[in-house]
Amino acid sequence: MQTKYFVLAAAMVCAVSMNAQTGAQTNSNDTLRMDTSMFKLAEVTVEAQNVIQKIDKQVLLPNKEQRKASHDGMSLLQNLQIPRIVVNPADNTVKTLANQEVQLRINGIEASNSDVMAINPKDVIRIEYHDQPGVRFNGAAAVINYIVKHRDTGGNLMLNASNGVTMPGWGEYHLSGKVNFGKSSFSLLTHYSPRDIYWTRTNAETYNFSTGTIENREVGEPTRFKMNPMNIALTYNWTNGEKNMLQIALRDFMKFTPHSKTNRDSRLYQATDSFAIHDHESTQSISPSLDIYYEHNLPDDHHLYFDVVGTYINSSNDRRFEQTPLGETVADTTDVTSRVRGNKYSLIGEAIYEKDWENIALTVGVRHNQQWVENTYLGSADVTISMTTAETYAFAEVQQRVKQFSYAVGIGAMHTYIEQAGQKQSNWIARPQLTLSYDFGKGVFWKYKGYVSGYQPSLSAMSDVTQQIDKYQIRQGNPNLKPVMFVANEMQLSWQSKYVNLNLWANYSYDHKPIMDETYEQLIDGQAYAIRTYANHRGFHRLQVAPSVQVRVLNNSLIFTVAPFANYYVSLGNSYTHKHFNPGVRASIMGMYKGWQFFGEVTTRSNNLWGETLEYGEFYHHIGLGYNADKWGFRAMLMNPFSVKGYSIETKDLSALAPNTQHAEMRDFRQMLILNFHCNLDFGTQRRENGKRINNEDKENGILSGTK
Repeated sequence: MQTKYFVLAAAMVCAVSMNAQTGAQTNSNDTLRMDTSMFKLAEVTVEAQNVIQKIDKQVLLPNKEQRKASHDGMSLLQNLQIPRIVVNPADNTVKTLANQEVQLRINGIEASNSDVMAINPKDVIRIEYHDQPGVRFNGAAAVINYIVKHRDTGGNLMLNASNGVTMPGWGEYHLSGKVNFGKSSFSLLTHYSPRDIYWTRTNAETYNFSTGTIENREVGEPTRFKMNPMNIALTYNWTNGEKNMLQIALRDFMKFTPHSKTNRDSRLYQATDSFAIHDHESTQSISPSLDIYYEHNLPDDHHLYFDVVGTYINSSNDRRFEQTPLGETVADTTDVTSRVRGNKYSLIGEAIYEKDWENIALTVGVRHNQQWVENTYLGSADVTISMTTAETYAFAEVQQRVKQFSYAVGIGAMHTYIEQAGQKQSNWIARPQLTLSYDFGKGVFWKYKGYVSGYQPSLSAMSDVTQQIDKYQIRQGNPNLKPVMFVANEMQLSWQSKYVNLNLWANYSYDHKPIMDETYEQLIDGQAYAIRTYANHRGFHRLQVAPSVQVRVLNNSLIFTVAPFANYYVSLGNSYTHKHFNPGVRASIMGMYKGWQFFGEVTTRSNNLWGETLEYGEFYHHIGLGYNADKWGFRAMLMNPFSVKGYSIETKDLSALAPNTQHAEMRDFRQMLILNFHCNLDFGTQRRENGKRINNEDKENGILSGTK
């Protein structure tokens, strides 16, 4: 009921405001000049496609129809139909075709999905797609950077509300506003994404203990999943022309999950015995943060950027697992209760220096992340874990263009420090990077990127704690984990013409001594348990290939895309070897005409193997129709319209000791109708307001999960 009042009130504000005379004006800063002097470092303009190829990115210029058919930054990205980028219009997530997270930025600032949804498509000057990001992006698979214009006076009000008609417990509600005056501006953003739906789970597991083999078959009943996450951000910006800028942002991310996604009520069948299973977990967290950013611009294209972010994360996790016998032949009942109370403090600081010449650019920077964690485990484990970690990363990169050839050379070094229960470890990892590109002419472009990087263990994996999962399994952290080094090579060959785009992307990477799961048997009081933990293993190979064909007609108003892909993984554990080959395809159609938009897409599963865990990706399809007027619009979308069984996910554990298959499905997600209403009101004149170039955020609470 509160959600309905929220949407109704916001819609009334939009309706009243749309009747006002806004009198918006633009200045010369809003004019996009198709001048090669605007884009340095190996640009190649393909006029028919509105694409500018550069050594580390593509500059995309949305046309009139794409803007008119878009109501926010996320829908604009969907309308651009970038072959390797997958935008899920149901939950506004953005990933690569290989199921990797995409880093989003606004004017160089790392941004959330909610921030992108607050962008007015009319304000987007261009979108920079970093398909091979440089060293400053800290190993991101891909980066989408929106370059937007800003306002002098007045402001903006935006409402975007989506609700599942056939599944009322599903919703996405976004409300944001911004007011400018003088050199200052204030903005407020809220994003609410409730979920109240039901999953049905089926599990099959085998335990090959030395004491005997146990086989379980579990048939689930519809079990509730309820989540209420909300983002709130209040930002103050002060801009002194082109000289300097100060931005202070106060954010809070609140997530209340009274019914976890992993919850299940089911019947477990074991030989001639049967049990009732009740597995219930509830979690909640609040993570307020303060972000202070300062930018100073010097003459002759010298730039300095500073960012400091302090974050506090307070979290709690309560879980109860019950296995109750249904027959008279078995008398034992398993009851596992665990509670976790977590507190984490972090301080992230970053400084970057940039200098641009006519054909050369230099970037130098340093980033430091300090974290303090204290998690108290109660129930099956009674212990308090205190941990201090630090990570420092220094880097430098030079980019240069020499006629049709461009290169970028980056060097970097990362130092990690971890202290827990008196144990300390300190490690250095070198992080060089080389990027090459060549323009063959006539729309043919080649790129290569090779780099060495690394990462340290997650706080949850390193926690020196033991938690019982169920009657047969125990979860343990490993405080002796070491940081990991990995190498990667990417290659891309593309051809662009007026109507057809062809692209071939391939990636090979190798993780040395990766942190992956490990399962072994342990006897406790005569009872055999499968111990689930983590260890540094031998290695991990991944090979990914993704060609694509895209046909654009009617001035990019009708776009067809077919993008097959193939993933091959080799997981080399200390005592196991697993391989997995996963072919798939993504196909889509996008049509735009005078504010009308039609779209359809089908994406097969992009699976992921890591250690002994094989996760099957999403298989979904959707069709939709929408219309955008000047200040408002609507959209109707049908998820999985041709599905019989609905939406499903599956995970397999491939261990020899305790293999299992967990299958979950949601039948209500078939033929699911989603209706969207959006209102976008601009008022006032325009002014240039620089966006901050760097941003840091801390999200991990460091809690070791005891769920199955």
